[in-house]
This record gives sequence, structure tokens and C-alpha cells, in this order.
Amino acid sequence: MARGFSGGLSAGRLLFLFAVLAAAGGRAAWAETSVLKTDHFEIRADLSEVSAEAVSRLALVMEGRFAEHNRIFRFDPARLPGPLVVSVFGDPGRYENHVASLTDGDVPPGAAYLHFARPEPRELAVRLGGWETGTPEALPFQAFIQFLRAFVPNPPAWMRDGFGAYFATLDFNTEGEPVRRENLAWLDQVKSMAKIPTPDEIMRAADSGESENFSGLAWSLVSFFLESGDGDYLRSLTESFMALSGSKSAGENAAAVADRVAMWHDMDALAADHAAFLKSRMSFSDLVDEGRRQYGNGMPDGAEAAFRAALEIRPDHHVPFYYLGLLAYNRGDTETAEIFYNRALELGADAAAVTYAIALNAATAGRLDEARGLLARSADMAPDRFGERAADLSDLLGGLGDKR
Repeated sequence: MARGFSGGLSAGRLLFLFAVLAAAGGRAAWAETSVLKTDHFEIRADLSEVSAEAVSRLALVMEGRFAEHNRIFRFDPARLPGPLVVSVFGDPGRYENHVASLTDGDVPPGAAYLHFARPEPRELAVRLGGWETGTPEALPFQAFIQFLRAFVPNPPAWMRDGFGAYFATLDFNTEGEPVRRENLAWLDQVKSMAKIPTPDEIMRAADSGESENFSGLAWSLVSFFLESGDGDYLRSLTESFMALSGSKSAGENAAAVADRVAMWHDMDALAADHAAFLKSRMSFSDLVDEGRRQYGNGMPDGAEAAFRAALEIRPDHHVPFYYLGLLAYNRGDTETAEIFYNRALELGADAAAVTYAIALNAATAGRLDEARGLLARSADMAPDRFGERAADLSDLLGGLGDKR
């Protein structure tokens, strides 16, 4: 994150006031709803469908997210028209039916913020089991939208999408302390664009449909303001929040913010700095290419640093794990190598190639029978690539075994 924010959230700050309310006439067709109230939230759940512990954990996370968001925006919580409502579902069908009944479009997986002109019916719908697994970005993004639109119902499109993407990788440990990892998933897309709009054009967009890859562009602008290391850019961003109005349209707020930023900076110079900032940043593809280059040139330390940095951006990609396995194998750490190889397999790496690598690793560790079995498996998977190699190595291992 931009400014070294610190501090967590303890369970003691939550107001554990589970009240049981009849849901007669409520939009969610629940027989019985329990409510957990915190400093800024009212979390509603059917405790026959989800556990009180899971709801309490969610409450801890929501308060933590509110604090992280507001360390940047500095909105006055007294301006909130009421508590932010979070409706929790355990059953995926009920979550989908509830959200579909209130929207015209597709149901977002895991979490969906439902905004209305009046504050009372606004809510963040969350499916427990949806935001924890499979859609890790759903809750962080939608929780930020709920936060922002509670204070500014019609925010600039770039703030909505850009900060939503920026906070998408914010997580919390079991103690409720923030775990911050910058979201660089959009960097490849932005850097590959033939022509990147200027920051002024991005800021003045009234709608996300005005530019191709608008979410990535909006993220790039937020990242630039927060991560460039230039205090003037950070101050101009935070001062621009004062131009936001709860009564203006998204386009009017966008223009007001852009005008406020332009009071601080020559916009041509800002555009040049934004372009240089993006060029200086290494994307996932850049880091993988750099890791391969360093590996091929016999520079294991540089290769490992590049692949580990790539995992910070894409912790679910198999390529860095495979190369980290090779690096561990090369330095004789067969136990670590096997862990990395297996993780690469889990994430969809070339099964024949990785199985062959695991066989070599097992042979080096002295597990010759296991190695021969793995070699046979790799040959069966890709006989054209590994059939002959696997057979020759298996014969060699057999000979070693005969001598023992």
C-alpha cells in the first residue's frame, strides 16, 4: 500500500449484539435473521445457514476494510446515513436468487453491492463460501464500492474502478490484521495498449465504457498517485477528494476532481510522469521473462528473485513454481524442489514435463524405484517427448539399483 498503514482490528472492537429479527416482509425470504452490529456495519445472517463464527469473522474483515479504505479517503463516518448493511448467505442458490431479484444483469460471483437511490435498501450481499474460495477479488472490490458510494453515491468512474482494483488484493489474517499486496494484475494489459489515454482523459470519463480496458487504466492512475513516491501527487489526490459531492452526477464529480488535480500540476508533465511510471514497472510477464533469462545465463539468485516477485503478482500461476523447483533442485534441495513442482502441477503446468522433473528429483534423493515409476508415467503422458529419455534414464537407475 502507499503509505505504510499499520494497525489491525481486534474482536473486542466489535459489538457482539446478535439480535434475532423476524424477516416478515423482508426482501430476503428468510425465516429468521440474526443481526451483528459493529462500529459501521449491520450484518444480517440466518444462523441456521451460516455459523455465528463465520459471521463474526466477516464482521472483523469488513471493519478492517473500512479502516483501510478510510486511511486514504478520510471521510467523516458521521456522514453515513446509517450502518452499512451486509446480507450473508450460505446457500449459493439463495444468494443468486436474492441478487437476481434486485438486478437486471448477471449475478456477480461471491459478493454484490446493490445500490439504490434511497440509503435504506442498499446492501452488500455476500455468499460465504463464495468470497473465500474461487473468487478472491469479489468481496474486496464490492466492499470498496459499498464504502465509496455510501459517502459519494455517484463517484468518478476512475475512482470507483481504480480503487476497487487497487484494494482487490487486500486481505486479513486470522487476527484481523491487514495483509497488503499490491495488485499488479492489470499491468500487462495496460502496458500492451497501443495508445494509453492521458490521466486527464481517464479522470474526466463519466462512464467506464468511454475507454477500452478502462478498469486497467483506472487502476494505473490510482497506482501512480499512491505508489510513485512523489508527495505532491499523493497530496493532490487526497485533496481532490474534497471536490467530491454527494449531490453531483458521476460526470460532474469526475470533472470537479480533474479540475482540482489540474490546480496542482501541469497536466502534460503529469501525463509524462504517468507514462514513465508504467514503463518502469515490471509486469508478471516481464518478471517471468527476466527470471528465464537469468536462469539461462546461470544467475540463480537473480532468477529466484524474479520468479518470487512474479508470484507476488500472480500467486496462482504455475510457471514461477516450476522454475523455483528447478532452482531448488540445482542447489541440491530436493525436498523444497518437490514442493514447488507439486504446486506447479496443481496449478496446471505441463504434467509430463513436471512429472519428469519430479522423477529426476526423486532419483537425486535416492528414491530410485519411485523415480522409475515417475519416468514411466511421464513417458506414457508424452511418449514423443519423454519416451526415449525416460527409458534410458530408467535403465540407468535400474543398473544403479542392481549394484546396491
